[in-house]
Amino acid sequence: MLKRQYLIIAIPVYNDWGSLAILLREINHVAANRDLHLHVVIIDDGSTQSCSMIREEVQGLIHIERIIVLHLACNLGHQKAIALGLAYINKNFKFDQVIVMDSDGEDRPDDILRLLDEHRQSPNAIIFGRRTRRSEDRIFRFFYVLYKIGFRLLTGAEISFGNFALIPAQMLKRIVYLPEIWNHFAAGIIRSRLPWQALSTTRGRRYSGQSKMNFVSLIVHGMSAISVFIEILTVRLILGSLAIILLGVLGFIALLYIKYFTTLAIPGWATSVAIGLVLVMFQAVILLSLLTFMVLNYRANKLFIPVKDYADYFFGVERLR
Repeated sequence: MLKRQYLIIAIPVYNDWGSLAILLREINHVAANRDLHLHVVIIDDGSTQSCSMIREEVQGLIHIERIIVLHLACNLGHQKAIALGLAYINKNFKFDQVIVMDSDGEDRPDDILRLLDEHRQSPNAIIFGRRTRRSEDRIFRFFYVLYKIGFRLLTGAEISFGNFALIPAQMLKRIVYLPEIWNHFAAGIIRSRLPWQALSTTRGRRYSGQSKMNFVSLIVHGMSAISVFIEILTVRLILGSLAIILLGVLGFIALLYIKYFTTLAIPGWATSVAIGLVLVMFQAVILLSLLTFMVLNYRANKLFIPVKDYADYFFGVERLR
């Protein structure tokens, strides 16, 4: 007989209380099919609307034992909200697994059971839900593909999933010490080299409203993911700068050799090319210096450790049921 599992679902929310109410009803329906001790932790990311608007709606969700709301003092963004929520859960709950999911319905509640089934096959791994289809317009999807390609080129890693994930209790105890998850949850896990695997899932439909992920937010999101690999990125840029300097030196030497050691004619624009090469090399040297000081400064600064610093951001804790 299988042991009854203690499962916590962590959901970051910013003013999307209507969608959250629908999500909680569907989670309650899914939980009816499993013998679970199910708790929901909502991370209120500095919402300007009160969560009290859904208090009555959640009272009849009999398969969810407890619903609490962690109020953050200000809007920090989903990634930081997730890091703070996980740190709070690690400190204040006893559980077997934590599932992180969005509140808008694009992470389907039915896939919670699939994550749990996959967890039984790989109990020591973090299980991510990898969306096999995206529903945005073609322009967004085009730039999203460019983002994934750029991420791979700049960091040497591949990222093809978001926040939807199952985390075993023993893994969360390590995750909350990772400063990288403060900027980007999924990229932080990849950077940590903790065991993980991805399960293909279908993107659900939004319950209401429009996605907050537009072109600008995609760029910010991508920069946050890349920043997790700042040291690797810096080394790659340093090597690129050195390559530019080397090519410039070789080009300059080639011009001098042709001018003074061969009988080949030198075009009149050769001087302009030489000056251009010197300028490019000078800019590469400046970039090289800036990158070196940047990575030294990064390593000298105190890093944000979620499990140690999370309490500074909480405004209060509220129980809905």
